[in-house]
Amino acid sequence: MSKKKLGLSTFDLNIKFKSKEEAKKHAKSLIEFIRYNCKKRNWEAEAMICISNVKGNNTRVCYEKNGKVGRPKKVLKGFDNEDIINVDWHIHILLVSIPSYAFRDLIKNYIDKNWYKNKIKRDKINYANLKIYKKNANINKAEYFINQGEEVLFCNYCSENVIPKGYSLKDLYYAYVKYISQFVINGKKGRLALEQKYYEIKNFYFEITKEQDKKNSNEFMRKIRISKIKENYELKLEDNKVQENLSRRNRIFEEDISI
Repeated sequence: MSKKKLGLSTFDLNIKFKSKEEAKKHAKSLIEFIRYNCKKRNWEAEAMICISNVKGNNTRVCYEKNGKVGRPKKVLKGFDNEDIINVDWHIHILLVSIPSYAFRDLIKNYIDKNWYKNKIKRDKINYANLKIYKKNANINKAEYFINQGEEVLFCNYCSENVIPKGYSLKDLYYAYVKYISQFVINGKKGRLALEQKYYEIKNFYFEITKEQDKKNSNEFMRKIRISKIKENYELKLEDNKVQENLSRRNRIFEEDISI
């Protein structure tokens, strides 16, 4: 187990659900599937499953300030008091696991078989329009998921030598909500300790994907360099073409004068 690397993955699903209850039912079945395979295969994993019906980058989550005693209610607020844009119910999945690729493929196959095919049969949907994309990610993706999560479910089947106590995705979630709530309600006042706690947990997950992030960054820069070389080459060709046309016109002009 120790020789295998801990990986972080996300899943993009095009599948839409008719209600929050239907989405939650599928989320719970996925948690049970993860638990079963961790126990059966001696794998380790934790997941955060966000159920949403709002458009991404349109909201952020925070605690409601109502002056009542007891645990405050979590609410979604539009940025800069803008109206929230509602869409169909959908699910976002963030997975941290050992192994990374094998567990990711297993979940993809499970969703394809048990979610998509059943929905296609029931709702007569074209399968070509329903694809699940699995990919490497870093922990920044979690904020995008959390900020539109009407309800968030967690599971954690990792030993403490893999995910230390206090550093689970659930811990990350509540640290983020507390930090953002303090910012939304009181601005910068009193948020420093909450911000530090959140980033302490977040940095733990950044370490997991640091090597892959570097590879992705290097690949991005390589593509930029290639694009720039290509652009310069095309500009040079265009410049040469202009110079050739100019030289041709000059020769014709000189020939006309000599006549």
